[in-house]
Amino acid sequence: MTPSHRASAPRSAVSAAVMTHPDRTAQAARIANATGLTHVTVATDPEPEGPPTALRSARVAFGAASAHDTDHHVVLQDDVRLADGFAASVERILAAHPEAPVSLFVEWGSRTAVLARWAVYTGVGAVPVVNPYVPTVALALPRALSVELGRFLEQEELAGLPDDRAVLRFMRERGITPLAAVPNPVEHEDHPSLVGNDEHGARRSVCFSAVERTGGVLDPPRALPFLRWNLGTPVLVDLDHDVPEAHRPLDAVLAGWGATHEDLATALKAHHGGLSGVIPEPYLTSVWHTAVADGAILETRWPGTVSALRSRTDEPAVERALASLVPGALRTFVDVDRLAEHRARVVAMTLGALEHGAEHCRVPPEEL
Repeated sequence: MTPSHRASAPRSAVSAAVMTHPDRTAQAARIANATGLTHVTVATDPEPEGPPTALRSARVAFGAASAHDTDHHVVLQDDVRLADGFAASVERILAAHPEAPVSLFVEWGSRTAVLARWAVYTGVGAVPVVNPYVPTVALALPRALSVELGRFLEQEELAGLPDDRAVLRFMRERGITPLAAVPNPVEHEDHPSLVGNDEHGARRSVCFSAVERTGGVLDPPRALPFLRWNLGTPVLVDLDHDVPEAHRPLDAVLAGWGATHEDLATALKAHHGGLSGVIPEPYLTSVWHTAVADGAILETRWPGTVSALRSRTDEPAVERALASLVPGALRTFVDVDRLAEHRARVVAMTLGALEHGAEHCRVPPEEL
């Protein structure tokens, strides 16, 4: 570990560490310098010739909090890009959630990304993490908790467990629910993975932006429409019982909410805006069903939210959230760079699906 500050530097509320492999130390140093924070460490994998894993550098990075007299510690991976004014964003987020672990990045195709979009639409600044892992691309914690996590990663038998799932085990054993900040002041870059995640496709932020203001934590309903990015199939997840056996096919769910197959197909034809030539079937229908279900739940849980979105598309966070659902959900089935060329059409189709769900579907109270 190489601290980038002098011993005489003034006390800062936040320290940071960038976890890296020796092959990427220059890249990690650039990120460290870009944080704008006073106390920053580059945490290098102590056994770089060992089996590929992020756990070793994670132990160093989280444990590095012990070297600093700060309130919070941020761990960043070495393949990120930071929003302008990153340090100010972090301070705002941690002032709003001083006791919680907070992820500063949420991958656009994850369960938590669904909640993050809802947070953007409803004006909320954080959501509970509902992934089967804790997003560790960028994670801020109270200093003492970070030190404890570093010890846990050092002492527990975690061989073969990815660092994000190891962190989830740590949180669950302590009864802690991590949060995710919305928007995300950290973006994940598409560099080659050192731990074999390249087959996961592009893993970008659900809504990348500096954080100008914060407020509240989203209280999600039980029902979560989710397009499984590795299978391309849409399901309804019950957050109170999130196991694969309990996932319900979304077309059947929508039928129960009053949306017939014929009505959904007709509405898709009216709103896809030529994207049928970019997104092949069955994926176009799958992502349409997912967004329709989103709109139904938003309207039921937060009435008026969907009807206001069309007048808010000039808000950067709203536009980015609308633009991220389709490529995030379909990133292993479509060319996301080609899809980006049709961004306005993607936003329009997503908005049309949300409005269709809000108008034509009724979510039973027991789903909420």
